[in-house]
Amino acid sequence: MFGDFMSNITAIILTGGFATRLRPLTLTRPKALLPILDKPLLDWIIKSLRSAGVKDIILSVRYLANLIRDRYGDGSEFNVRIEYAEEVRPLGDAGPIPVIASRFSLSNPFLVIYGDIFTDVNIAEVIKFHKSKGGLATLVLTKVEDPSRYGVAVVDKEGLIREFIEKPPREVAKSNLVNAGIYVFDMDVLKYFPHKTPSKLSKDVIPRLVSEAQVYAYIHEGIWSDIGVPSDYKRANFEALLRYYPEGYISSESKMAEDVEINKPVFIGSNTVIDKGSKLGPLTIIGSQSRIGPYTRIYRSILLDGVVVEGSSLIEGSIIGRASYIGRWVRISDGCVLGDEVTISDEVFISNRVTILPYKEINESIMKPESGIL
Repeated sequence: MFGDFMSNITAIILTGGFATRLRPLTLTRPKALLPILDKPLLDWIIKSLRSAGVKDIILSVRYLANLIRDRYGDGSEFNVRIEYAEEVRPLGDAGPIPVIASRFSLSNPFLVIYGDIFTDVNIAEVIKFHKSKGGLATLVLTKVEDPSRYGVAVVDKEGLIREFIEKPPREVAKSNLVNAGIYVFDMDVLKYFPHKTPSKLSKDVIPRLVSEAQVYAYIHEGIWSDIGVPSDYKRANFEALLRYYPEGYISSESKMAEDVEINKPVFIGSNTVIDKGSKLGPLTIIGSQSRIGPYTRIYRSILLDGVVVEGSSLIEGSIIGRASYIGRWVRISDGCVLGDEVTISDEVFISNRVTILPYKEINESIMKPESGIL
């Protein structure tokens, strides 16, 4: 019976944002395609839906939509059915939903999921909870240390959300339970949405529903990260590594010299070569088809696919974009973010928290922290 209920539910995944705070990584790909452990975030979301029995998915797309279409097609390779709703103009996260519901003739409860959320939430349990409560909406909440960046909810003993405040100052927040970016809505909720106008769920929809006691809270206590800024993106990868590969993972298709030192956990994708005398980890993720030269030290960092690092270089606490080239005797200091296909010449030093846009060639050291190379 419940399986039949699940099979009639459609999931709307919101993937259309520009993700400006994640630049330069999102100048060459939409945020939903950024990899978590060498696999796009959207792959993880689709897999969680499929595991719950939800196979009808609508991707709300706009920015670099062609890259998402090219990867997922009709969804058959992922054992789901995918359709696309492309925004002609920005409508926020709430604006597209009535349009999608009308265009695709939705008639059953539906999910809305942000495409920048990495979590192990059990979707089937969330939907079961929603059905048991009988409200118009269920909002997944999670606990965070600093609630000021999110929508904050106050929940009563029955699980009903009594207050919802968007991004309150930390010192006045009444709760550390925040919006986790996963909703279940009954069709009757659509009358609360502004139509044909840009709007936001957290400001224009959820507060109205809360005022009429129509929103219940499903509290998730597992993994949860949004990847809104580079530090969040690193944290999401490290949490995934600690959760799914606490002893690390090295692809059987990769090659590693015998004297390479691994401080667990480390994730190494397929067809990657690690040369002699190198030391990796802890909390290091190296994507597929990369090459790490001899006597290189990398820790607390993410290297996307196809990165080449020549010998005797040091990378600490940084993100290196796809197909970038790092020369010999290079040091990349903590908090740096390099876009795709960046080239760093030999003997270059890059100071803390430097951002380098894609396709740049860096031939001289960058001594000033927090610089941006445009």
